[in-house]
Amino acid sequence: MTPTPDETWDLRGGTARVFTAGAFTAREGLIRPVLLAGDPGTKAEDLTAAADHPAYSLLAALRGRGHDLVLIALEDPDASLPGNGAVVQRALQRTLAKRQGTRPLAVGGTLGGALAARYTLTSMEYQRIDHRTEVFLSHNAAAPAFEDEADLARLGTMPRMPRNLRLTDGPVSDGLTDTDFDETRTAPPTAPGPLLPESHGSWLLGRLP
Repeated sequence: MTPTPDETWDLRGGTARVFTAGAFTAREGLIRPVLLAGDPGTKAEDLTAAADHPAYSLLAALRGRGHDLVLIALEDPDASLPGNGAVVQRALQRTLAKRQGTRPLAVGGTLGGALAARYTLTSMEYQRIDHRTEVFLSHNAAAPAFEDEADLARLGTMPRMPRNLRLTDGPVSDGLTDTDFDETRTAPPTAPGPLLPESHGSWLLGRLP
């Protein structure tokens, strides 16, 4: 049975499910937010089930450390990269509006969601919009299409403000190299199910703001 979110946000082109760590309800505010975008076309219910998988619950691990989790479902599998990036940006800006205190964000995703989050942060920096993100997390990121790669190069290729973390399950063709990241962790391929394997999740928890 998938857990019930504390709040659900309609993001126009996507949905965010908000799970607080317990200090406040989602309506009262978020303290240590972690935003993760799923692969485009993944339903919110499936993304939630993966985050709370019996083999490893990233949701429980984050809550246990006092982190609020914002899961971003990008609903249209055929949406453009800028379109999906806009969905992530709407989730980020809504998170900042609800944030209590000054803790920075952790923002990222898996597969195409990681690419969308990368586009969001890079685009916001190009526009001189403060995203207040300390950690960017890229898990098994998808490679951009040719036209998107050119657009990212124009914007700056990678976000420059956060610490960029790369998690991979074996070889990944994301169009980047380890030199594009501050830290990289590679784990052997695992059975599908959890949003992140436990070895990645444990490593990540010590690097979040």
